[in-house]
Amino acid sequence: MYTAQSQHASFALQLATLTLACLGAWAEETPRPSAAANAQPTPVAEEIKVTGKVANEGDIRRNQPASKIIVGRDELDKYGDSTVAEVLKRLPGVSVGGGPGRGGGIRMRGMSEGYTQILINGEAAARGFSFDSLSPDAIERIEVMRAPTAEHSARAIAGTINIVLREDYKAKQPSQLRMAVSEEDGRLQGRLDVQWGAQVDALNYNIGGGYNRNSRSNDSSGSRQGTDGRTGLGYDEVTASQSSGSGYHLNFSPRLTWRIEPGNTVSLQTFLMRNQSSSDSLSTITRLSGPAADYARAESHGESESTMLRGFGNWKRNLSEGAKLDVRFGFNSSRSDSENQRQEFLGDGSRKEIRLDDSEIQETGFSTGGKWSRPLGEDHSMAMGWDLEQSRREEHRVKLVNGLPEVADAGDLVVARVRKLAVFAQDEWNLGPQWSAYAGIRWEGIRTESEDALGTTSSNSSVWSPMLHAVYRLPGSSKNQLRASLTRSYKAPNTRDLITRPVLSDEENSRSDPDRAGNPNLKPELAWGLDLAYEHYFSQGGLVSASLFSRQIEGLIRRETQFETAGSGRWVSRPRNVGEATSYGIELEAKLRLAEIMGDAPPIDLRANYSRYWSRVDNIPGPDNRLDEQVPQLFNLGLDYRFKAMPLTVGASLNLVPAYTNRTDVDEWRDIDAKRQVDIYAQWRFSPAVQLRLAGNNLLHQDYETRSRQTGTGAVQSRSTTPTYTQWTMMLELKF
Repeated sequence: MYTAQSQHASFALQLATLTLACLGAWAEETPRPSAAANAQPTPVAEEIKVTGKVANEGDIRRNQPASKIIVGRDELDKYGDSTVAEVLKRLPGVSVGGGPGRGGGIRMRGMSEGYTQILINGEAAARGFSFDSLSPDAIERIEVMRAPTAEHSARAIAGTINIVLREDYKAKQPSQLRMAVSEEDGRLQGRLDVQWGAQVDALNYNIGGGYNRNSRSNDSSGSRQGTDGRTGLGYDEVTASQSSGSGYHLNFSPRLTWRIEPGNTVSLQTFLMRNQSSSDSLSTITRLSGPAADYARAESHGESESTMLRGFGNWKRNLSEGAKLDVRFGFNSSRSDSENQRQEFLGDGSRKEIRLDDSEIQETGFSTGGKWSRPLGEDHSMAMGWDLEQSRREEHRVKLVNGLPEVADAGDLVVARVRKLAVFAQDEWNLGPQWSAYAGIRWEGIRTESEDALGTTSSNSSVWSPMLHAVYRLPGSSKNQLRASLTRSYKAPNTRDLITRPVLSDEENSRSDPDRAGNPNLKPELAWGLDLAYEHYFSQGGLVSASLFSRQIEGLIRRETQFETAGSGRWVSRPRNVGEATSYGIELEAKLRLAEIMGDAPPIDLRANYSRYWSRVDNIPGPDNRLDEQVPQLFNLGLDYRFKAMPLTVGASLNLVPAYTNRTDVDEWRDIDAKRQVDIYAQWRFSPAVQLRLAGNNLLHQDYETRSRQTGTGAVQSRSTTPTYTQWTMMLELKF
């Protein structure tokens, strides 16, 4: 541990030294403005740049047939975030699981992450993709779509987040270098991002890459009271866990575009991600009353690494009579290896058992898709297209307990194959100056096959998804409009949930810690969705909006835990289609310059959004019978202030998720603590080519607490508290 921390400190020190050296060199090369220059030209140039970019994003959003939020480079850069999840949490309707500042699954409209579709360049993200591994600097923009369109998959009951990687080189966006050093709980972290491109005749290339070295501690404490599964006697215990981990993330994304002739271009882009980490943990159980615990102390050490390579190709060709052909093709290849060794000790210090969990996962696949579009008049166009995807996943997992296989007859190898085919058609038209309409339909079919030592299983499903969107511009003003959408979307079962191979619980098998197994008979969840919205746009790119939505879900998938008497008799959790559910809510958003509503207002940019959600699962009695982990409310507030007398911009944001209770079964509840996160930043622009950014994330560093309780057979209640930490970041940005 000491050696690893020393390496991190040395790396961070070298990075900080390089930062200061570069800053000094650039300061010498760049003439320092006089006091008079600071007072006059600098603020004007800065304001013009920001205004143009925001207005452009507002125009794109206003003219979309379906509601779409655009997050451009300004928002991605503002707070110096090290992960995309930290950017997304400030957007209306988007929440992040886990404690404040600790990262987690991305969710829209409060629903669990499986209801949100994650795309990279319009294609489904590979299994295991993590936002924590992707630097915001590798992204051109983020598109958040609240309702599906036929062009993209309808696997988006809550919505879709499309990550668009850096696009073609543009002269107004010169090459750049970013260097950052961060500190969290006494641990130093470093980050380096590079974007470099050029235009050479008909050839345009843009090369980007980033390296992030991280080190983090994750401690927790808790308590648990329940019934011992071996003796049937009650117990009361306290638990504690101390863990630390370190590693690195590396990404590389070159892009090449060749303009063969006007209206005929070919683009090729690859995306490489490499992650490596190691961790150590110590957990203890102290029984205050009742029989002795299954173990008193456990020590674990884990090593993991993963590599993902994706390729994207795009051919665009203009045809006769205004028609266009857009053909996409791609491939993916990924591999991940992990090894975890866990030793459990009894109260007298003797070793009870040693567990080894070693897994190797390889996944390969290819995809192709395309769209043919043609105008049918000045204000009318139609399009048709297809998507085809095939992937193969091979998982080799060895779980040994004291040197013996955990499941004797299950084997070590699982092979899963997934084939997807979709066809779609869509029609867009403007019905006069007030009305715009969109109609689309998409058919998607999925076939999943899995094979292991226990046998072969297969699953087939298909879904028709009609989609209608309409925009009505109020007479007399182009700044006010109404939106309405009626769509059908779905959520397919995870491949892992279709595989019958069991995964045994690591600790004592109980109702609160059951084995996990799949169900090959699962069917997709289907949902009809209605979205309504009012939007008002300001002249300088600001907007205010209010939206309502409803989702009626059929075939809801939930895990149910039962005691299965077959074999040795164990508690097993299996997913099942359990019935129907309803989710609805309201989302309010404001994003504007204060001067747009107040004549003599200071140069302040304001961002605020509030969301309120309700849901009901029919087969679980109320109250609190919500969809799994659906947050009831979200609130974000952000302010940015630009000084007129100096090239300085400062800002702050507040992210708030109130506490809530989720009833997950007839006799199971989960209580989630409130999340409060405050972030700040300051940006000093030495020149158009040099700027320094200081940022503080999670200033409140609150402890995050969760509680769960079960009644009836195997009754248990538990509590877990996890501390969080403030992260300080200094980032130097150079353009050349």
